[in-house]
Amino acid sequence: MSELPLVIRALHERLHFRYRGPLRQAHFDTFLIDLADWKLSLTDQTPCLWVHKPEHQSLAIFDLAEEVRDAVREADWHAEVVLVLVEWQTAELHEALKAAFSHAGHFTQFAVIDAVQQRAIAEAASPSRVMQDWLLEQIPLSDLSPYETGRFVTGNRFFGREFDLKQILRQQHDNYLIVGVRRIGKSSLLRELQRRLDLSDPAGEQPRRVYVDCSVLQSEDDFYKEIISQLNPRDIKRFERQSQSQRFKAQLFQYLAGRQGGRITYLLDEVDGLLQQLTGDYHVFEAMRHASAQDGYARFILAGFRELDRTLHLIDTPLYHFGIELTLGPFKLDDVRKMVTEPLDQLRIKLEHREEIVQHIYQETAGHPNLVQFYCKSLLDQLEGTKRRILSVADLQVVYDDNDFRRFLMQTFLSNTLPLERAIVFAMVATIDAPETTFSLKEIDAELGRRSLQVELSQLNTACDNLVTAGVLTGPKQKRYRLSIPLLATMLAETYSLDFVFGKARRDFLAATALHPESAS
Repeated sequence: MSELPLVIRALHERLHFRYRGPLRQAHFDTFLIDLADWKLSLTDQTPCLWVHKPEHQSLAIFDLAEEVRDAVREADWHAEVVLVLVEWQTAELHEALKAAFSHAGHFTQFAVIDAVQQRAIAEAASPSRVMQDWLLEQIPLSDLSPYETGRFVTGNRFFGREFDLKQILRQQHDNYLIVGVRRIGKSSLLRELQRRLDLSDPAGEQPRRVYVDCSVLQSEDDFYKEIISQLNPRDIKRFERQSQSQRFKAQLFQYLAGRQGGRITYLLDEVDGLLQQLTGDYHVFEAMRHASAQDGYARFILAGFRELDRTLHLIDTPLYHFGIELTLGPFKLDDVRKMVTEPLDQLRIKLEHREEIVQHIYQETAGHPNLVQFYCKSLLDQLEGTKRRILSVADLQVVYDDNDFRRFLMQTFLSNTLPLERAIVFAMVATIDAPETTFSLKEIDAELGRRSLQVELSQLNTACDNLVTAGVLTGPKQKRYRLSIPLLATMLAETYSLDFVFGKARRDFLAATALHPESAS
């Protein structure tokens, strides 16, 4: 333990934070420390550079700063924050590394923690609190914020879904079929499952989890090549020689499990794309079913939206009763509360009328996790570059008026709905007097009929169920539905001629019905 920076030793011995290292990088000893518990941008592999050798202290500050930057380039670290732990007191190095550092298309902020600060952290009643305070003095809020709206999240940035995670992790022999709308968090859930499963492995074991983005696959062979390239690339040529043999493909999962030393978990994301490309050829899913049967060689966790949901309910497909079905819906109020308050507390942001702010955000986003993240990010943007660290209910109006937020909300709605579903929403918006106005299925049908759109009851019921899953409608409570997101109704009424967009949705629905009667809803 003597070959550790004081701050890492304190975090490890007192708070049981995990670390890896030392690893040699350029002329520095480096470490990766798990700071994900803080729910900031700091990950379970936050990079640290230890500046502790006499030759470092003898360098001019400019030269030392350049060596630090070169070490980050050489390590190819893409982290937002790199910790620089120095074994003497130096304000000059902090000043030299203060500016954001751009390398290979990534921006990195340095946080310099010198000997005096390390000692203060190690001796504090709460090392976490003191270290966070030092970081907040050096790092902009936007670089410490965990809120992410553009890609999947894991670890420190992952919120909610704990019940689903525990269920899947506990039942490790069961397949799962995860269905949810776009941007609801399917990819994040799969990536977080992969991360937690990998963490449970003993050191040195062969990797036994494979994540595949099926949206980019064009064929069954593409799928097999992808899993082989991740597990044992040298077998690609062997596969290409025997790719015409379904018998060989059926045995492939058993072969790979033998090579990796045990059952492999395959996390298959965006399965809709692969199902559409295969156009009813289910050989690969039959092989999956066989490989996972009776405590077999593989476990599969599939995630998708409409095509997966449709296929798993067809009795003549191998996905029927393939695994446990799990529908991802919007967050509950408690998950939204944690997503809003935990990072803001760590960032020392005070919320005036805390519960009222949480309730407003929950109501305006209907608990859609991506919208909550966008909301919180917009609130933090208001504080960036200022000394203000207080947010009030009045600050929420800035988010309502934010064009980026409105555009994001609209894109989310349009990407998650089909023509009939959009027609239902446009008809409801055109009719409501207040956001809390509710509709029965009969009243929705009457509004559609009044606008010359006649649909089957099954189509109407399915469309309303899909809108509830998407978080657009709430219900049916006492057999009545209402719009979940008041701001969406306001935006639609302000932005569009509702008669025009309803007419467009109606024509698109009728055209889809003519082409594909079985999937027109």
